[in-house]
Amino acid sequence: MKDSEKVYWIKALLGIATGYVTFYIQSKLGFQGEIALMVGISLYIAYSEAAAVVLKVDRDRTIRIAMGAFLFLWLLSWTLLNTMGVSGWI
Repeated sequence: MKDSEKVYWIKALLGIATGYVTFYIQSKLGFQGEIALMVGISLYIAYSEAAAVVLKVDRDRTIRIAMGAFLFLWLLSWTLLNTMGVSGWI
């Protein structure tokens, strides 16, 4: 597996984890959604920097790799968890 493929799948999985983190920040800690959004964006940048260092891939390239997958999975999981939390399922 190429390094770029590793970055893609790692960031896709981290998108789901970030959805849980932002849900937790918003619902359990009581912060506003804007703060959770800023935390999610900051985590994306931190993940990209960490992937660049660990896998020795160009920093600019790691920012662009899996951006769409990360954003989609992050917002999907955050919305799903928030909906389940409001409905009383969580």
